[in-house]
Amino acid sequence: MSDQRTKQDGAVQESFKISDSNNKLSEIRIVLIGGRDVFGRNESGKSSVGNIILGKDAFVVGRRTARSVQASANVHGRHVTVVDTPGWWWHYLAENTPKFDLLEIMRSPTLCSPGPHAFLLVIPVDCSFDREYGLGLEKHLEFFSETVWNHIIVLFSSIAPHDDTSLKNHLKKCPDFKKLLSRCQNRYHVLDIHERHDSFQVIALLEKIEKMMAINNGQSFKISKKFTLEEKRDDSIREQTTQRIPAVKRKKSELDAHIRGRKFFIAYSR
Repeated sequence: MSDQRTKQDGAVQESFKISDSNNKLSEIRIVLIGGRDVFGRNESGKSSVGNIILGKDAFVVGRRTARSVQASANVHGRHVTVVDTPGWWWHYLAENTPKFDLLEIMRSPTLCSPGPHAFLLVIPVDCSFDREYGLGLEKHLEFFSETVWNHIIVLFSSIAPHDDTSLKNHLKKCPDFKKLLSRCQNRYHVLDIHERHDSFQVIALLEKIEKMMAINNGQSFKISKKFTLEEKRDDSIREQTTQRIPAVKRKKSELDAHIRGRKFFIAYSR
C-alpha cells in the first residue's frame, strides 16, 4: 500500500515537472465552492464559471446546484476537470446548512481524484462581504482541512467589465475581503461571466492555478479517507436525497422569517 502511494505521489510530481518545463500543466483539477443568500441575491455564479472554464454548457444555470457534479474538457492544451458543488447560505454557519448539502460539498474532492489542484472560491465582485460571510465561510471550509487554504483562489464573478483599480477600491471598503485574501496569499481572479467567449480570461486563470501549483511543489489537495466516495450509497443517504427538497425549502422559510423579523425589530426600535 505504501509502495503504491509512493508511486502515485511520484507520478504527480513527475507529471508536474514535465509540464512545468513547458510552462503549462497537462492536467488541472478544479473544485468550485461558494454561497448564496436566502433571498436569492448574491449567488456566486459557480455553474456559469464552470461552463466558461470548460468552454461548454456542462452545468445547469438558472437553478441551484443540488449535488456535486463533475465535467471535463480539453482547454487550451490542458485536460481540465471541474466539479460544481451546492452553495451554502452566506450569512449562516455550517449548522444551518442542510446535512445533505454539507455531505455533497465534503465529497466534492473525490470527484476529481487523486485530488483537486485548486479550489475556486466564487464570489460576486460587487458583493458586500461582511464579518458574517467570513465566519460562515471559515466554518464550511473547516470540513476539508486547514491545508485547503493553500489551494484556494478567490474568483470574483462579474456581469460586466471590471478593471483592477475599481476592484481594489472596492476591497479597501471591505476589511473582511482583505482578511479573506490574506488567507489565500492575495490570490484572486476576475471573470466576466457575460463574456463566455473571452479565452484570455480563462487562460489567465489557468496560468494563476499553475503558478499556485508551483508554490505547492506540484501537490494537489489531499483527500481525507472519511470523504472517499463509496461505490454504493447506503439507505440513509438515499432517504436524505428523497427528503432533501422539502427540507431545504423549510429551512429557507425559517431563515427568511428570521431575517425579516430581525429587520422589523431594528426598524421598530428606532
